[in-house]
Amino acid sequence: MAIVSYRETLSEVFYTIEDRNSPIEKEEISAKQILASRPYLVEIYQYKNDVTIETRLENILQKYDKCPRRSQQMIIDYFEVGRHNEGMQLIENQVASHKKPPFNILITLINFILQPKDELRNKRKLISHWLECKRAHAILLDILSLYGPDIYLPVFNEFRSFELISSKDKKALRDESYELLDTQQLGEYRDFWNFTDRVLSATTTDLETKCCGLILDFFVNVLQVDLKSRVHCESEVMNSIFMRTLKRDALNKLSKFDHYLKLLLREFPNQNEDLFHLTGDILNMIITVSSFDKVSNMEELVSQTYTHFREMTADACQQFMQIIKYPSFILALCDLALADTDVSHVPEEHKHYRKQKHRPLALEKLFFYAFKTLPLEPDDLENVYRHIAVVSKYCMCVLSTATVSHKRDNTETNTAFPSDQLELFIGEKDEAMLHWENTIEKLLRNNKFNGDISTLEKIRWSMKIVKITLTEYF
Repeated sequence: MAIVSYRETLSEVFYTIEDRNSPIEKEEISAKQILASRPYLVEIYQYKNDVTIETRLENILQKYDKCPRRSQQMIIDYFEVGRHNEGMQLIENQVASHKKPPFNILITLINFILQPKDELRNKRKLISHWLECKRAHAILLDILSLYGPDIYLPVFNEFRSFELISSKDKKALRDESYELLDTQQLGEYRDFWNFTDRVLSATTTDLETKCCGLILDFFVNVLQVDLKSRVHCESEVMNSIFMRTLKRDALNKLSKFDHYLKLLLREFPNQNEDLFHLTGDILNMIITVSSFDKVSNMEELVSQTYTHFREMTADACQQFMQIIKYPSFILALCDLALADTDVSHVPEEHKHYRKQKHRPLALEKLFFYAFKTLPLEPDDLENVYRHIAVVSKYCMCVLSTATVSHKRDNTETNTAFPSDQLELFIGEKDEAMLHWENTIEKLLRNNKFNGDISTLEKIRWSMKIVKITLTEYF
């Protein structure tokens, strides 16, 4: 089941749902109904149509010619004698003319970016090589945007212990003319995850590390484009390149995420901004595939992620929640975090919310439980900040998952909350917010937190953002 399109009226948004396992293949359902029952469907649809990556699926070429043999030989000659820019200019010309480059040119560009940098001994050579590598990376992404992810399937076989296409098919792609350029740089790594681990755990910022980062960016783009082209169908997701990089259990489902989470979160947040965002992209792909019932169990992913989340610093928690594109996943994570709190200020009749999961389009847990919880260690300012960050994000996600994202040219609110919840919102928001602010300020005074001005400002800013959001929401 997946959303394939939407339609707007003056007062409503309707999603077209496609279910290939149902006698009624397509059905139109209002956005409010979907948000009340399956908010993940909307979030997957938004993920698919996110245009933050350069490649758009509709741009993929349907008609093209092969790259002429003579042009290939000229490219080989240029690369063999070290005239890389001239060789890349020829590749760019072929791509612009809709001449599909063969596998051997693709792997030549990748090997070039990953080649050892030992011989580059002065600053001028290092800068020149870095610019050439960025150009090669741009060509790889241009080819992805024109020919789609399938053109890169054989590249994954270059890893030492990973096979995406048959060895026979891979061998048929080999061309002896490229023998000197076939340095098999990816063969140093067991698979995609081994390569990712080496990049994310690198302790240096030298040119070699930066170039590995370019290739990780390339792989992540390929995986994302492929996955986004398949999220309309569960069986297609099962066959995505990303799914095929992950180990499944005896039932052919994803259940053990800890290896991947450790790898991605060991150095989180990565100080390199590009690697930080790539980590987020990979995490969002894991969440995407886990949103499909036959692929994985979302509760398993949430539970295993929380094991790492609760060990993070407050700032790391903030950054982690910011890079996740699935508010429903954050809500599930916050449910676990809010269960690990001091509930002494929560009225007895509302303490049952501690073990209750967030219910879509419901505000009771937010107003009667979340805003009344306190950190378990109130004498530690870091823990106070962490707790405020969780409550703040929980509030934001409760509201965002209850909002119809497609704007309409009318004066009506975009909220999907039913009338009884809107009445609750109007009646409780001011009192709940005032109680929360006063309780936290009292806690800060009682513990005499005066020294760490920066953290105090972050706490108060987080509460202010929540207050503004609640005031302006409806």
